[in-house]
Amino acid sequence: MRRKRFLIGGLIIVAALVYLIYGGMQQAMVYFVTPTELKAQEAKSQGKFLRLGGMVVKGSLHRNSDGLSYRFQLTDGNARIPVYFHGIPPDLFADGKGAVAEGKMGQDGVFIATTIMAKHAEDYSPADHGKPTSPKSFIPAAEEKKS
Repeated sequence: MRRKRFLIGGLIIVAALVYLIYGGMQQAMVYFVTPTELKAQEAKSQGKFLRLGGMVVKGSLHRNSDGLSYRFQLTDGNARIPVYFHGIPPDLFADGKGAVAEGKMGQDGVFIATTIMAKHAEDYSPADHGKPTSPKSFIPAAEEKKS
């Protein structure tokens, strides 16, 4: 009898842990969508936290007079989604550049971003000493002499 109680208590604890872990994972999961995918499921996506990735349409980036609000459009070449962002964007965020916006789709069809991440090229070349041997090469810094 005592063993049965212990087993039932253990199952209840395990079930509670699984429920808490599953619930935490559901809130932490953020789906990445393209503007075309978001347009296709716009009604279903309202209120869900998403990552919208694409290129900032050239000429669509406008900064409001408060200096912290931005309006722009993201495109994947097929569809465009208007995006509103209030905050400080990363330095690499600009017209014609890749960006990922995290936020929710509003009822008016505007994606309300809470975070913007700018994509950048994978190429890296340091600017020190002037001329790298190749535009895609990495030149490590010179070692300091220890005396």
